[in-house]
Amino acid sequence: MSMRKKWAGLKVFAAAIVFTAAFANAELAGMGESSNPTSQESAKSSDGLKALLGISGGNSMIADDGTIFMNLRIGLELNDFLAVGAWASTILSDVRNYNVPVKELIDYKAFGLFAELSALRMGNFHVSVPLQVGGGVVNFLDEGEEAFEPEDYFFMADMAVHFNYRVTKMLEVSIGGGYRLFAGIEENNLDAMDFCTPFGELRFTIKE
Repeated sequence: MSMRKKWAGLKVFAAAIVFTAAFANAELAGMGESSNPTSQESAKSSDGLKALLGISGGNSMIADDGTIFMNLRIGLELNDFLAVGAWASTILSDVRNYNVPVKELIDYKAFGLFAELSALRMGNFHVSVPLQVGGGVVNFLDEGEEAFEPEDYFFMADMAVHFNYRVTKMLEVSIGGGYRLFAGIEENNLDAMDFCTPFGELRFTIKE
């Protein structure tokens, strides 16, 4: 059950990346059509409040074991310096809990709000600082069981630094990393410090 869940999650993440790449290719193909001054003026006049949809994934250390996570973000870019919205996150590769005598796997699901501050803009490149706060549930799967069961709830916050490049008018690719804090976890010989972790992240964002 756990392995099927892992591969299903990886397939979803891979499909999202393929979709984003196809979208980017379509955008690049259409860039030549908007190279005239009138189109450029129209693009400038449309700048301002934009909707955004982002998908990202990366690696972190949970309970001294590496794991892959995936984030989904939806929100608004208010201007060139601030974006706000909501996010949801889950683990794609289950983590082994070595603090109990029987074989036990861990995962978590979380959601919350984010704000992202941008600065140091140089053409299509800029640096941003995303801040996230929220909460979620830790799930455990003991050997012999067929499904994860929620057993503890937590508060979570993280801060990162991202290096962003605008590939097309609508698509932005980002790479960065930060640190994630957890609070309120006390279950199965685990505590919040077993979950607090640095992380690296690759992100694709569509803005319109």
